[in-house]
Amino acid sequence: MNQILLVKPENKLHKKFFKLQFVLSVLVLIFLGFYSAQKWKQEQEMQKVSQVVNQAFELETVYQAQKAVIEEKLTQNKYFGKITIPKIELEYSIFNECNDELLKILPCKFYGVDFNEKGNICIAGHNYNDTRFFSKLEKLNKGDSIYLGDLNGQNYQYIVYDKYKVESNDFECLKPIKKYDLTLLTCDNTNGKRLILRASRT
Repeated sequence: MNQILLVKPENKLHKKFFKLQFVLSVLVLIFLGFYSAQKWKQEQEMQKVSQVVNQAFELETVYQAQKAVIEEKLTQNKYFGKITIPKIELEYSIFNECNDELLKILPCKFYGVDFNEKGNICIAGHNYNDTRFFSKLEKLNKGDSIYLGDLNGQNYQYIVYDKYKVESNDFECLKPIKKYDLTLLTCDNTNGKRLILRASRT
């Protein structure tokens, strides 16, 4: 008598469950592997970006340092110092050279020596007949103080000892002398002459 082997239904269900579980496990492993690979790739890309940014920062730092040195040299070449006259509430930086365009901005060193040299420092400034630049120099008299500051922050006091007017083509006030002298020049807009103030360092 032939026997027919019957497979119980629960056995078929168990096999299907195990297959499904295996497939799901494989899918999970594939997903985790893919996720890990993506994460590793992103980390590598971020590391490259970090290196680029770091190099850029280092280059920028070097550039800024070099720029600061260059600007300092330009500043030292551009400015002579600073003039302060308390009596007429005047305080301006002084350009190290003089031309028509610069005179519209600030008083300028017109002629002369440096701070630590004996001789005549001549500074020119516009007279606008108001409160700007050298417009109020006429109010100064003998004995008044003028202060010059150099680029290192050192201040020098000068005392006015002479004030007079000359023709616009008279530059006798620029002649060299053997002491620390300061000459301020501006126009007298009432008569076409030039106002001169002479001061000596204390």
